[in-house]
Amino acid sequence: MKNSFFKQGVFMACIIFISNCLSAQIKDKITVAIDGSGDYATIQDAVNAVPSDRKQRTVIFIKNGLYNTQKIIVAADKKKITFKGENREKTILSYHIFDCTGGLNNKCPAEDAAKWEGQNIRTSASVTIQGDEFRAENITFQNTAGAVGQALAVFITSDKNVFIDCNFLGYQDTMLLGKDGTRSYFKNCMILGRTDYIYGGGIGYFDTCEIRSFGGGWITAPSTPKDQKYGFVFNKCKLTFVGNSPRQNDDKQPFSLGRPWHNFPKVAWLNCDIASELNPLGWPTTWRMDYASTSTDLHLYEYNNKGNGADMAGRAKWKGLRALSAAEAKLYSIENVLNGSDNWMPSAK
Repeated sequence: MKNSFFKQGVFMACIIFISNCLSAQIKDKITVAIDGSGDYATIQDAVNAVPSDRKQRTVIFIKNGLYNTQKIIVAADKKKITFKGENREKTILSYHIFDCTGGLNNKCPAEDAAKWEGQNIRTSASVTIQGDEFRAENITFQNTAGAVGQALAVFITSDKNVFIDCNFLGYQDTMLLGKDGTRSYFKNCMILGRTDYIYGGGIGYFDTCEIRSFGGGWITAPSTPKDQKYGFVFNKCKLTFVGNSPRQNDDKQPFSLGRPWHNFPKVAWLNCDIASELNPLGWPTTWRMDYASTSTDLHLYEYNNKGNGADMAGRAKWKGLRALSAAEAKLYSIENVLNGSDNWMPSAK
């Protein structure tokens, strides 16, 4: 009997020793470098190395480089991951898949679409983020397909995400906040696009960001659920117009605040600087959603904006499109928009 207890004790000690050794081998910080000077040469390998459902945050430090050989996916079980770039303009996560007719699974180029399967080819996104509490700093996310159709830089379905000092570059559908009710916070970011380039049913708070538009299109295509209080909120953002579009004649056309996609879109612009190239209507088309102009369940709000495009006198005469009062504007604080039922508050650090 004593021998049995002794053996069990030795066995348990060995298990604890092995467990401690394995824990010691799990790094809180992983370095990725194309030149082989880091722990991994590819971002996906670094993500895959993070244990499933790890409680501690894992920082993946990404050295400067153009990472354009992979469609990256942060799977749902890869939680609390940070992508930290060495330099915002020089740490670039990029791919070039786009939606098309006649490609492989309606994705082009067909030969590149054939390299991917499962969740990683669900959309055209260069980076897909499914793991909660994702964070990115000093990163450029981009899709280089150009003016060819849907071509996402990021597809986000996770909750409680933070993006600080990041660029999102695309043309059509640059950023999809793709799961209703999930929350993402953007600080000092720049988002570039032309057609519906911030869209979906998630909640996005854009704080002091630049929203940079090619002409002829729409910044947002929201699909906010009716019972969801907030959709996209832009506070202290700068809405700018950029020339040299990849599509001919874009440079000669205005851009618009958005067009409704489906459900009951909710978008608020507060304390923003709006360029003169904005279409005065703001929301110039109901786009196959006849009730968009008559429903008060659409909340398309503006408050205290400035710049040549801020005058609301020429806005579309929709029931749900109006200016907020000062008291109403206070309801669009970061806390109110993002707290949710768990009192989440994003940190800029």
